[in-house]
Amino acid sequence: MGHLKLLQDHLTTLDLDFGTFKLYRNLVIGEVHEGVVINADHALELISFSISHYPSMASVVYLSHRRNSYSVDPTMYLETGRAFPALAGYGIIYHNELNRKVALLEQKFLPYPSKLFTSLGEAIEWAGTCVSKTPGIPQP
Repeated sequence: MGHLKLLQDHLTTLDLDFGTFKLYRNLVIGEVHEGVVINADHALELISFSISHYPSMASVVYLSHRRNSYSVDPTMYLETGRAFPALAGYGIIYHNELNRKVALLEQKFLPYPSKLFTSLGEAIEWAGTCVSKTPGIPQP
């Protein structure tokens, strides 16, 4: 039930060179393209597009929907953590054991509350709990 509320307020969809990102009022769902190596430049590009939609990233949860095979430079979280230190949460949806192991390693670098999931629905439910725990944020 809660996840449906998060999906009601679709703001825009960003089609960038490295992936597609659906922006909702309190949620971003990202799907990176096959074979991309995600680094700080990619993350900061997404953040710069997102700034106009989110006055406070503390009200936003990012869900990385890992449908495709790609690499992530986990050190990018040092830079993105400085750019947005108060992201409400970061969820990773994985679809196989290798992706789970990579996500577990990546999770150690995340400066945000984070969790791994096997389904997008579970991740959206969790995102709703992250947003509801953020003081002073209007609830969806």
